[in-house]
Amino acid sequence: MSLEKTPRPGGRSARVQQAVHAAAEELIAENGGDRSAVTIPQIAARAGVTPSTIYRRWGDLQQLLAAMATDRLLPESVPDTGSLAGDLGAWLESYVEDFSSPLGRRILRDMVADDAATTRYFQILQDHLDTIRGAALRRGEDPPSVDDIVDTVVAPIIYRILFTAAEDESLGLSRRLRQLLQRPEAGPPGADVHAGPEHHYQTTGTAPGPETRRLP
Repeated sequence: MSLEKTPRPGGRSARVQQAVHAAAEELIAENGGDRSAVTIPQIAARAGVTPSTIYRRWGDLQQLLAAMATDRLLPESVPDTGSLAGDLGAWLESYVEDFSSPLGRRILRDMVADDAATTRYFQILQDHLDTIRGAALRRGEDPPSVDDIVDTVVAPIIYRILFTAAEDESLGLSRRLRQLLQRPEAGPPGADVHAGPEHHYQTTGTAPGPETRRLP
C-alpha cells in the first residue's frame, strides 16, 4: 500500500505547537484527565513558552484543546490500495477507530465545541476525500461525491458516536460503505432513481423486481 502524505506545518511554528500540545496532554494526564485543573500558565511553563504565545495563537484553553483534537485525529496520510473501495475502506476504518474510542470521543467533543476547529477539520476531511476521489478518477473509476460520502457514511457515524456512545463494532461501517458504493445509476432527466415500489407499479403496471426496490 502506498501512502500520500498530507502537509504539516514546519519550522519554529511546528515546534511550538508540538511543545504546547505535549505539555497540555502531560498536565491533563497528571491530573487524572481533569482538564479544568490545567491552566494556560502551567502549559506555557511546561512547554517553555510564554503564556502570551499561547493566548495569541489559541485564545484560551478551550480553543487550544479543540486545536489539539483536530491535529490528534488528523491522519498523516491517505491510503492508496489500488481501488476506490479499498481506499475508502482503509481511510474510514482508521477514522472510525480513532473517533469511537473513549479518548477519541472526548477529543471529538472538544473539537465540535469550537467553530474554527470544526471548520478546519472538515476542510482537511474534504481534502483527504478529494485525494481518494482523484486517485479513483485516474484509475477510471466513478467515485461518489464528497457530499455523498459525508452524508452516507461520515455524518451518521459521527452522530452515533456523539449521541449514542456507539462503539466501533456497532457503527455499521461496512454496511454504510456498501450502500455508498452501490448507489443507483442516474436515470433519464426527471427520473426518480429512489422511487419506491408504489411508483414502479403505477408507472409500469408490474410488480417491482429486486433492482427496483427502494434502497434501505
